[in-house]
Amino acid sequence: MESRWTEVRRTGGRNARPSGRHNFKSGLSLWLILWLVAVKPSGATPCPRLCVCYPTPMTVSCQSQNFTMVPTGVPYDSQRVFLQNNRITELRADSFGFETQVLWLYGNNITWIEAGAFSNLRVLEELDLGDNPSLRLLEGGAFRGLEKLQSLHMHRCKLASLAHDLFLKLYSLQFLYLQENQLHSLQDDLFSDLVNLTHLFLHGNRIRTLSENVFRGLVNLDRLLIHDNRIRQVNRRAFRDLGRLTILYLFNNSLAELPGQAMRDAQGVQFLRLNDNPWSCGCEALSLWEWFRSARISSSDVLCNSPTARRGQDLRFLREMDFALCPVPDPGSMAGSTTTTFSSKTRWWFAKNKPVTSSKAMYQKSAETVKTYPASSGKNQVSTSSISSKYELSDDEVALPKVDQEEYWANYGSEDSDVRCFELECPPGYDGSAFDSASFFHGTRSLAPLLCVSVITLSLHLLFG
Repeated sequence: MESRWTEVRRTGGRNARPSGRHNFKSGLSLWLILWLVAVKPSGATPCPRLCVCYPTPMTVSCQSQNFTMVPTGVPYDSQRVFLQNNRITELRADSFGFETQVLWLYGNNITWIEAGAFSNLRVLEELDLGDNPSLRLLEGGAFRGLEKLQSLHMHRCKLASLAHDLFLKLYSLQFLYLQENQLHSLQDDLFSDLVNLTHLFLHGNRIRTLSENVFRGLVNLDRLLIHDNRIRQVNRRAFRDLGRLTILYLFNNSLAELPGQAMRDAQGVQFLRLNDNPWSCGCEALSLWEWFRSARISSSDVLCNSPTARRGQDLRFLREMDFALCPVPDPGSMAGSTTTTFSSKTRWWFAKNKPVTSSKAMYQKSAETVKTYPASSGKNQVSTSSISSKYELSDDEVALPKVDQEEYWANYGSEDSDVRCFELECPPGYDGSAFDSASFFHGTRSLAPLLCVSVITLSLHLLFG
């Protein structure tokens, strides 16, 4: 029995040695496999020299490394590529051999972008080219193929003009940053393909006019910032497609007038800034003033610069009386003649404190250009010493009754019961009592025979001299 036990022990001992070696080899293999799995992503997606890469989402950061061109070796599946603050000068059609969603190129020295340079970036959603002060011109087709682009930054690039087809087929664009460039004008239909644009930043340029079709197609625009320009003229139909606009900044321009029709087209505006413009508050401001009366918006002040008598007043709070003498288009006239219309509120105040001059004088021009030709000069000269500005008030306008604003609006809506006269001049025999239209027309009929005799006499005088 003892010998058998000894034999078993010896046999078992011999069999145990190979099992230990096997276990050691299995553990080593497992460790090697885990190590290979751990280092495999780094080897499969190498990072470009001088760049730092981050997984999930795959990000390649090559910022501030003095690159003069887009580095090679950027992994094709990189979702975000940061190349800002380098010295890149050109972007060519073969510059991007990867597909990314976010590409930052701001703060470089880019001077030229070849047409189709971004055409390989089919899924690009955000492109930042801002702060490239040498990028003064962009070729048409520079953004060709970026049909999924949602945000485009081109601020502070000293752009002087924009090609008419620059934004062609950018149907997905929502944010466009063009502020602080040197744009002097905007071509018609420049933004016509940007049907989903919601934010347009144009402030800090040198734009002078807004034409009828400059914003055509921007049917979903929510914010338009075009302050700090040199705008002098806005076409009455310039905002006709901006029905969904809620924020409009036009402050710090050179606007003296703004058509009320333009603001009526932008019917959704809720926040409006028009301050720091040289507003004229004569008859040319009537349509804008009327729009303010019905608008329910948050607005900055609109301080008058002219005429002198209204300087410093806020256009929004002028009285209807201030525009009582302004001619407006006669809707019943095909020839475009003008007439002067008055609401019952204005007539009520005229009756209370009527100007001293006659109504006929009120329709005359306040000043005429006087040409003088001095005998001592061999050339014709025009003296403008007697020419007053078209924005100055006439004597008749100055003579309009000055009423307290609170008193005026306190009686608003109840004035019809006390209307004195339907014209500037009251009817003959007016005694200050409430105007009775029936008695007036009855009196007019009693004068009919005398009027007929006068007309016949005048006709005979003209026929026979």
